[in-house]
Amino acid sequence: MKFIRLFVLLLVTCGFAGHSAIAEEADTVARKKIVELLPEDFQPAFTKETVIKLNAIVRRSFDAINEYDDNIKKIRTVVAESAKSGASKESMEMAQQKLAHVKMLNEKSKAALKDMMAAATELRNSDEIYNKAILAGMIDFVEDVEREISAQQNKLEKMLSEV
Repeated sequence: MKFIRLFVLLLVTCGFAGHSAIAEEADTVARKKIVELLPEDFQPAFTKETVIKLNAIVRRSFDAINEYDDNIKKIRTVVAESAKSGASKESMEMAQQKLAHVKMLNEKSKAALKDMMAAATELRNSDEIYNKAILAGMIDFVEDVEREISAQQNKLEKMLSEV
């Protein structure tokens, strides 16, 4: 999952480099009229300020999901052990600490999502010309991170509450 997100993040930030080669090949095959594109025909996806702002928000989500991915296997193991009947008090305390860590990551992801939605609304209400597809990809990534961590938090809380 971590590598898929990294791939999506790279696509979002780097653009679609291979698109022009594919389009050129399709034009050659179809023998369409060749159109000359000049530098003024290309516009950046966002202004420099917007890129910095949006990338900072995406980076916060990316950091949260990386930390989550690095720790979730151990967290699940600790919670599963403490959910067994006859688990020790120390085991329960450790599970609560691990759950608190997931809650902290969930709060980070929720804050990033809130900030992304506010930034997207601000961008849509501005006169700035921007790439809607890239913005949608950034929003989807931040939403997916929040959704995954939130679902895992709920699952872990349920496991501990059944003890």
